[in-house]
Formats: sequence, C-alpha cells, structure tokens
Amino acid sequence: MSIAARYANLFQMSYITRDLDAAMAHAREHMGVQHFDTTDADVEVLSYGKLRPLKIRAAFANIGRNQFEIIEPVSGAIEIYTDEVDLSKHILNFHHIAIAVRGTIDDWRALLAEVRASGDEFAFLLPVEPSDDDKFCFCYVDTRKRLGHYTEYLWVDEAIKPVPSMPDLDA
Repeated sequence: MSIAARYANLFQMSYITRDLDAAMAHAREHMGVQHFDTTDADVEVLSYGKLRPLKIRAAFANIGRNQFEIIEPVSGAIEIYTDEVDLSKHILNFHHIAIAVRGTIDDWRALLAEVRASGDEFAFLLPVEPSDDDKFCFCYVDTRKRLGHYTEYLWVDEAIKPVPSMPDLDA
C-alpha cells in the first residue's frame, strides 16, 4: 500500500498546548466540543533511534469517525512537540495528523516497512519491535520536509476496541 493510500484512514487532527485544561475550555467554548477523554501518559519511546522517556497529558474528543486531540508536553522527549511551535502564541497549535492502520499486527509491520522504505525517520516508535502479543502500537513519522507536519500512525488490536484513543472508523 502506498503512503498516500493510507490517507483513506485519516482520523485525527492533533494540537499542542501549554495548558491542557485551558485548551479544553477553549475548544468547548469556541468549537462546541462537549466531551473529552483525558490521559496522563508516561512511557518510554524510541525517539530518533534512542530510547527515551516521554510524559504528556492528552485529551481526545471523538466526533463521529474523527478525533480532535490536544497534547500538553510535560517532560522527556518533548522536543517533538515543542520544536518549531511557539506555545505562547496560541492556546492550540497544529502539530500532526493521525492515520489508522487497520487489520492485524502484520499490517502494522507492513506499515513500518513502508515508512523505512520511504526514507522518513521515526520521531517516535512504540513498541520498538512489535510482537504478536501487542495490542496498541504507534509511531510519529517526521514528514515535516515533505508535508510541513508530523504524521502519526496508530494500530489498535480489534480485541480491545472501543478505546477512547481511537474513534469508530466505520461510523
């Protein structure tokens, strides 16, 4: 499958903020977003070839088959979120799109091979080496030179759906 063909499964627009609570209030007031699911994530990711901690706060609003995401970088490998973004300028700052990888863990492995063949770098990759036991995999691909933003790919095992981090793509 080509990278362009994967855009059929585009499901998310993601924004970065300096204050998650204020950003959610802004989205409620100015965009009409009524409900957010929130999470505090503290994980270790492969970031440009090095294992590094990453701590963020995030909010997800699933609206039909689409998702509005807001991320507040906290610590660790947050330069992915803060480089080239002036967090003092706006409460919401566009950062990346996300594309769902549908199917099995083998479909996830195929996506990883496509990205490697493209020459783009993995800004984030989790897990580093997928196993048949994984239920959730994601990566951020540094597509800024070609597209002006990062591209996230997300795979969720059908057995654990529905999860707030993934809307129903068949809705």
